[in-house]
Amino acid sequence: MKNTRFVAHVPLKGGFNGDVWFHRDTVYVGGWGRTAAHCPVRGVRVIDVRDPATPSVLARFAGFPGTTSEDVWVGEISTDSFEGDVAVVGIQLCDTSFEGMDKPTFRGLAVYDVTNPLRPTLLSRLSSGRVSHGVHELTAVQRADGRVLVLESTPRTFEMTDGATGDVRIIEITDPRRPVELVDWDARRDAPPSVRSRLLRERSEDELFAHSVWPFADGMKLFASHWDAGAVFLDISRPERPRYLSRTQYGSKAEGNAHSGWLSADETLFIQNDEVFHPSRPFPRPSRQKEWGYQRFYDVSDASRPRELGTFATENAVAGEDGRIPENGYYAVHNNIVVGGREYASWYSDGVRIVDVADPIHPTEIGFFIPPAQPDPQGFVVAPDGNRDLTLVWGVAIGDDPEIVYASDMNSGLWVFRVVTP
Repeated sequence: MKNTRFVAHVPLKGGFNGDVWFHRDTVYVGGWGRTAAHCPVRGVRVIDVRDPATPSVLARFAGFPGTTSEDVWVGEISTDSFEGDVAVVGIQLCDTSFEGMDKPTFRGLAVYDVTNPLRPTLLSRLSSGRVSHGVHELTAVQRADGRVLVLESTPRTFEMTDGATGDVRIIEITDPRRPVELVDWDARRDAPPSVRSRLLRERSEDELFAHSVWPFADGMKLFASHWDAGAVFLDISRPERPRYLSRTQYGSKAEGNAHSGWLSADETLFIQNDEVFHPSRPFPRPSRQKEWGYQRFYDVSDASRPRELGTFATENAVAGEDGRIPENGYYAVHNNIVVGGREYASWYSDGVRIVDVADPIHPTEIGFFIPPAQPDPQGFVVAPDGNRDLTLVWGVAIGDDPEIVYASDMNSGLWVFRVVTP
């Protein structure tokens, strides 16, 4: 640990914890799974953190058989149809084989009333379709015009439907009991012709799927982390008709893998997370990049012209003096948030990294917290060198006190720590 202090740990047993979200003194931790054999259906765990030093599990919801619930967004909405707190959860198949996908297992969006977090109540479900693996990542926003939109990614849907359905979807839940899909969008189909042709010259179609989607400009714009297409910025002032603005781009030697990102409070700085998870390895195809995934910083004062400013990587993410990278864990960045002039990034085996981003050309690490390595209780996740005792921090959240940080570890559960830098 550096400039951090342990506060508490909730050992969410059984393994495969997903993302983490904070709302009203409550933390929500999703559940992950993969393949029919490694699919512990944990659902979303609800944890009381009114006293961060003594967290306690209150409830569990969204545990649909055969699925993950890895991504969850929770917030207050106020419409003519609903007043209170809702949780939107992405439901995705564990078994993404053709045989698994052919089963009638529900996959898609689930909406819950969590105004009373002790008793989450299902309000509605919206299927993403039988020809899909389900919703991978999602978020929601209530706009000034009162409309409540859910932005979600359904990766690989474009490929599986031969381009009929895009990987990015916009759902309206202004009445959360009656979600309505407004549009689907995909860079491979809907970006301007010049952009599409360049993408397909540089990368194969299956490298261009959408991984996550996030709103900004009060819900009038979004960015979609479109893997090797980079982060794609869209105008959604008319959500039924998204309009392409721009994208971040990669050089020929970069693996790509735009996974997620976050904007500064004034929305002029964008930090992109590239999840290069198998550097220098031949499967499923040889990696262009010899390093783990790291971050790229962009000036997006004009979202139609992102300008790269700098990069940030941990010491383990890039090659050392011997030209090698560590293989006893997974040292790629995953998710991040920005609060004030600080970034908090979940970095798998490198834990949570705390970065001063006041000068985005020269970001500076000021602290870190690394939970102790533990084996995956399902016996599924193994490091490249065969190590089975791993730290695998998936997500990070900040509560009302910006010095208290909540981190979800895939293997070991929820960790709470305090930042002690001046």
